[in-house]
Amino acid sequence: MEQGWNIVVQILLLGAMLGLGIVIKLNVKFLQKHLIPTALIAGFMGLAVNIVGEFVFDNIIFDRQFLGQLIYHLMGIGFISMALKEREKKQSKSIFNTGFAIINTYAVQAIVGFALSLLLVNTIFPDLFPLTGMLLPLSFAQGPGQANNIGMTWEQYGFTDGGNVGLTMATIGFIWAFAGGIPLINILTKKRRHEKNQFDARKVEVASIESESQVDHSITIPKSIYVDDFTVQIALVGVIYAATYGLLVLLDFLVSPLGSFGKTLTDLFWGFNFLFGTILALLAKKILRGLKNKKIISVNYADNYLLQKISAGAFDLMITAGIAAISITVLYNYLVPILIITTVGGVFTMVYTVFIAKRIYDSEVIENIACLYGMWTGTITTGIALLREVDPEAKTSAADNAVLGSGFAAAFAVPIMMILNVPVQGYIQGKPWLYGLTFVLLAAYSAIMIVCIAFINRRYKNKD
Repeated sequence: MEQGWNIVVQILLLGAMLGLGIVIKLNVKFLQKHLIPTALIAGFMGLAVNIVGEFVFDNIIFDRQFLGQLIYHLMGIGFISMALKEREKKQSKSIFNTGFAIINTYAVQAIVGFALSLLLVNTIFPDLFPLTGMLLPLSFAQGPGQANNIGMTWEQYGFTDGGNVGLTMATIGFIWAFAGGIPLINILTKKRRHEKNQFDARKVEVASIESESQVDHSITIPKSIYVDDFTVQIALVGVIYAATYGLLVLLDFLVSPLGSFGKTLTDLFWGFNFLFGTILALLAKKILRGLKNKKIISVNYADNYLLQKISAGAFDLMITAGIAAISITVLYNYLVPILIITTVGGVFTMVYTVFIAKRIYDSEVIENIACLYGMWTGTITTGIALLREVDPEAKTSAADNAVLGSGFAAAFAVPIMMILNVPVQGYIQGKPWLYGLTFVLLAAYSAIMIVCIAFINRRYKNKD
């Protein structure tokens, strides 16, 4: 009897790839110097193993279907864990502006990507799925989890291997994060180059890991409940993820009667599981805080240290699985359109990040550019990695802006999700005019975000 060993073996293989990634990083100075995430190295190791297994031994080592499902759930778990963490309440112009800029980035990347895919469909790639370019913001600004989720959802509408295309674009996004991010940082920090070269990046990274390991737990679980602190965190995340599932089932029930529009909207709801999980986690955190203030409970039970470990572990596994799951066959079939969309998207994101950062930050502009560019081409992990290049001792507020701004942005992401449903309806119903409506809606929402940024700047200027 198999006893579920296939699932266990797949997870153990991902762990083995992470182990190999650690060994490689510890022995390759280039990787240490540029702080390439270990999960990225591990993912490419997994991809190499799969290529050898598929083309040499005619046996795929990693189950791509399972990895796709794993990525989907790891993203939800990672975001819930991040949202549950207690943070010092901050209300600053930079945090609000970062949140609005994040949503605006989704909109403008979608405009660029969708325009490119429609151009390709109407010129040299008539058989290309028209919505392929809409994966640009999902793969670049949101990472492999979301790109895989929505890509797989669109497979039922004719997007062959959509999930794998999303994973491939997300992987190229990671490459852009470092192949483009490091030269960008060097250009922006010409005056600091001498000082920048004076520190040993490996020592900085080791020091940061050592300091992180010494961080105190934010709570102490009462021993009278006879449950380990880590078990309590798993329970909190589990309850919220279960509530997320319940909410998605309810939304499915409410929206399904709307016909094909309701069906595609429901599919998007399930694809954005992490967003609903984040919102419920923020609500749960507020409830726990209120119960503690009213002395109904003595602690709020959410431990920052352990929740950080859960989210970091989930994202490391997600990145590793996302790259390992890429199909070379799919990459070959979509190579040219993917390269066109991601190359234009990468260059655009670089220019856009510099442009927007110079207008929303009064100080620490270069640090925020590094963090946001890494986040808008990969994940929050790659953003922090690039930030370390210019802020090795974490003296700036760039990381707080990115993390807290992401939480603030979650409340404004729902309209973007609704807009994504419009071109899907256009494709299903054969109504190209809905493509034009998509551009109008994205441009309008982008304009709203810009107005919000202008409002925040004026409000804080008046306060000053």
